[in-house]
Amino acid sequence: MSSLGQMVAGVAHEINTPLAYAKNSLGSVGGRLQDLSRLAAETEKLLELLRSGAADAQALAGQFGLTQRVVAQLRAHHALEELQALVKDGLHGIGQISEIVGNLKNFSRLDRSKIAAFNVNEGLDSTLAIARHELKHHAVRKNYGDVPAITCSPSQINQVFLNLVTNAAQAMGQRQGEIRITTRREGAGHVAVEVADTGKGIPPEVLPKIFDPFFTTKEVGKGTGLGLSIVYKIVEQHGGRISVDSTVGVGTRFTVVLPLQPPAAAAA
Repeated sequence: MSSLGQMVAGVAHEINTPLAYAKNSLGSVGGRLQDLSRLAAETEKLLELLRSGAADAQALAGQFGLTQRVVAQLRAHHALEELQALVKDGLHGIGQISEIVGNLKNFSRLDRSKIAAFNVNEGLDSTLAIARHELKHHAVRKNYGDVPAITCSPSQINQVFLNLVTNAAQAMGQRQGEIRITTRREGAGHVAVEVADTGKGIPPEVLPKIFDPFFTTKEVGKGTGLGLSIVYKIVEQHGGRISVDSTVGVGTRFTVVLPLQPPAAAAA
């Protein structure tokens, strides 16, 4: 629930910016539409006078002058150019929101069957897009190999990736660091995914406990100690394994190895 809360907060932050684009643009368009409505009304009056054939020259000239002034005012304010720019900004904001929603859909894979063919490189890209808010202070280096698809529960494997990536970001805190993500073939029947950071590292006496439920190195109220234990369980259920290497003051590297085809028990 803690990880979910962090992810939702990040997604809400990411959506708010393009939403402001769309909202402000539509508000400004609404203001400009009043000017265009006035132009349409004055033009309609001028046309009506012309159609009647009975209008005196003074009334016709007056209405013509008024319509001309409205047109000149719109041109002076570059109203049409402004409207085009506002529509473009609004569509850009909506496009960004659509991209975020698409990333959420790809991340959760709720529209797919529970067990499916899954490309870990694509899953990592979706995860990085979802975790963008958490990663904003850090550089992300991707070293993806040409890896085959694996058969798994995509939403669960994406949950593993999200936990490892956000943990890496939190290990570096506010200071700028680097997260390196590597994928490769591991023998004939496995794929390996490495998530490494340049954070503070984990002390040797703590390292054997990090996958234990409710064990956390974070401050009180900042972690439940369940994230890595859930990661361990998911990887184990998929017939894979997870390991960690860490050096204090240098950083930490998690390695997840997953089979191309899960064992019969895991598939069931």
